Amino acid sequence: MTTLSKLPPFRTLLAIWTIKVSSWGLRLLGREGTHVPGRLALRVDPRFMTNVTKPARVIAVTGTNGKTSVTNMLSDALEAEGLVVATNRIGSNLIEGISVALTSALTVWGRSKADIAVIELDERSGRLVLPGLKPDVLLCTNLTRDSIKRNAHPGYIKWVLESELSPETTLILNADDQIASRLGHNENPRRFFSIDPMPGDGHDPHGVALDAMACGECDHLLEWDSWRFNHIGRARCANCGYRSPDAEYRITAIDTEAKRVQLDVRGAALDVALVNDNIVNIYNEIAVVAALDALQLPLERIASVLEHVAPPVTRFDQEQLGSVLLVRQLAKGLVGTACSRAFAYLAEFPGKKAIVLTIDGEHDNPYEVENTAWIYDADYDYLADEQIEQIVVGGGHRYDHALRLAIAGVDPSRIVTVESEVETAELVDLDGIDFIGNTYAPHNAVRTGSKVQARLRERVLAREAETPRNNA
Repeated sequence: MTTLSKLPPFRTLLAIWTIKVSSWGLRLLGREGTHVPGRLALRVDPRFMTNVTKPARVIAVTGTNGKTSVTNMLSDALEAEGLVVATNRIGSNLIEGISVALTSALTVWGRSKADIAVIELDERSGRLVLPGLKPDVLLCTNLTRDSIKRNAHPGYIKWVLESELSPETTLILNADDQIASRLGHNENPRRFFSIDPMPGDGHDPHGVALDAMACGECDHLLEWDSWRFNHIGRARCANCGYRSPDAEYRITAIDTEAKRVQLDVRGAALDVALVNDNIVNIYNEIAVVAALDALQLPLERIASVLEHVAPPVTRFDQEQLGSVLLVRQLAKGLVGTACSRAFAYLAEFPGKKAIVLTIDGEHDNPYEVENTAWIYDADYDYLADEQIEQIVVGGGHRYDHALRLAIAGVDPSRIVTVESEVETAELVDLDGIDFIGNTYAPHNAVRTGSKVQARLRERVLAREAETPRNNA
């Protein structure tokens, strides 16, 4: 027999009704109801996050990159197990959007219908959300350099998160991240995930963004047993003895051909599907495994659900269209580190390539001012690849990106610029191309990314029908 939770305060009930009615009204008008309803509710009850009824278990997912993908994959996995999940799938991760997500799983009397909440949390919003949300588990994917417009050094973001962190919250942390791995207080239970050293890892950090090269304990220069990017890898300090923490959840081998990964989960070996071969998404996958194990899902069920989960299509998708591989990939615009990972991933594909870049994107707000200095925090050098025949850059800051590409060593004759983001799809030269990468930012994922993807697909299929190279 289910025990009903007690009713929330009347003011909180008014806020719940405000969200439900205003969300219904916005949907009736054909608009998303994720932010405005929450803002209205907080005016009715400023303590809404504290007072609103939560499910019996709450897990929050935060970090600079990967939190939306992890939230979606984790929610998919739990729903596949028959659980009712309250979640903010589309990334409304500020207090207003989280308020709406929690309310979506409430009855009109404020009682929760969900078994668990999986909440994506903007890392800058920790001080507003965490005191009221009080998650049982906080998963942090990574803490790397973010938007110049709104974030300071990732070490500061670590302080923001832990300043209102309950000592009872279990932390699931990236052991390979020299900042995120140190998140929390001594009282917090910690579980770590990691990827074992792999072929291709280095020992000497390089690139534009290197945010944690000194030991967090004594400030001496770190030494690296393996290094991947920025401050991600296995490090140690010869001065004080610090070393990257051991992980309970490890990826021990990656087979990209068979699309399988080998895991060590608290000493138990596990063979699971490779959700995606981008290193960022491989970290996301082991983070999901760690969270599911922390939620006491049996290992065989974890392996089973990973056969069917994937990053959201707007985040990543690929399709082989005859002789051409078409890949769409979201790169967190305004964030140099995220774009560097996207560029590096594109450069890894073999064959002759064309790239579409719309990574800062158009803004709904005509008064929006964008700080373009972030593009000098990104390693555009990955795109100075002789196999990349063409880079088509669209949007209001196309010339800024074109200049940065040229500085990075890209031949200017290979750079094409166009004001319209969507028109980039028309300017891709398909002659002899084996691979097309469509890269865009979160806020234009549908408005630009999906439209460009659809048009590229249409053009490639028409071209393949005319000149079926593989059938010659």
